Amino acid sequence: MPLTRRAFTILATGSIALTVLGEQGFAGPMDNPANRPSLAKEPFNIGPKSKYKEAGLYQDFKKDKGVWVVSDGKQLTVLSATCTHIGATTNWNDGKKQFQCERQGPKHGSTFDLDGTNTAGKATRPLERCSLKLVKGANGAEEVEVDPTTRFRKDKDEWSNPASSLPLG
Repeated sequence: MPLTRRAFTILATGSIALTVLGEQGFAGPMDNPANRPSLAKEPFNIGPKSKYKEAGLYQDFKKDKGVWVVSDGKQLTVLSATCTHIGATTNWNDGKKQFQCERQGPKHGSTFDLDGTNTAGKATRPLERCSLKLVKGANGAEEVEVDPTTRFRKDKDEWSNPASSLPLG
């Protein structure tokens, strides 16, 4: 039976749609850009550095500012929550102690250690660090300022820049 133009068009459109869905994955609520936390576009304060003396992951600024605040007890870093593979948001998996790209699956699946280093998946480089410095806060006390417009990449040896972390001592 010969293939009609209509049947060909339907078949071709379906094939293209399946190819795109296979590459991109099926859309979920976080695939909608309106649902993703986006990296802040201007500097903001995260409080005094004494707030971060205890080692750990501070998630207070992920939703509104798009960053992870990480302390090892000696130094403070702020990581962009944006996956370096396709720009999706990373989420913290407490059980596995790693950041995971929200676009999990065989074509993505990027994971990162607590320091932001990529450990698996399609991401070929670590999460980016945001610039940090101490400034006078509204009450005159010293506070940590995060500048997400200035970011540092490990693959370009920029994590050695003094502004990419802040000593807590």
